[in-house]
Amino acid sequence: MQVRTRLLIAAAALCVPVSVACAPATGEPLPAAQAAYAEADVRFSQEMIPHHRQTIQLAKLAEGRAEKLYVQDLGVRLIDQEQIDIEKMVSWLTEWKQKVPADNPEVAHSMPGMLSAQQLKVLEGLSGAEFDESWLTVLSRHLAFGTEMAERIIGDGKHEPTARLAREMIKNQRNTIKEIAQLLD
Repeated sequence: MQVRTRLLIAAAALCVPVSVACAPATGEPLPAAQAAYAEADVRFSQEMIPHHRQTIQLAKLAEGRAEKLYVQDLGVRLIDQEQIDIEKMVSWLTEWKQKVPADNPEVAHSMPGMLSAQQLKVLEGLSGAEFDESWLTVLSRHLAFGTEMAERIIGDGKHEPTARLAREMIKNQRNTIKEIAQLLD
């Protein structure tokens, strides 16, 4: 009996490290691919990626055209932040084996809340104070639509990292919209 008991204890001791090595440590989130997600999470990333790409396109217009330092700085900040968000969403879609939207501005123009090619062309032709006012007005509307998209996913999605990103977007974009409103008044 003692030999049998020792063998069972030894076998159990060998199993514990194997099971612990495969389980996440307490408090660590599951990798995105293993976390639960819904069709709404996929749709959010597939729609928000083109939205963010257009935000980057808008932000790049500020360089060399903007008069106000705020507009120039905001353009730089938006490029950096939106690119980070895009990388997160692309990684989730890839892990979920879902389609990552192609970088095609023509398709993106048809989405609600997006600027048309003609609207972008008008902005490209402006500079100085006229550019600043038009750019801030257009950007504010564009960010407001992004905020609406983010609000919808919080109630519809299952993927906690997506919800966390959406909450962060809502907070950041609402703050930016408030700053823009103060500048335009």
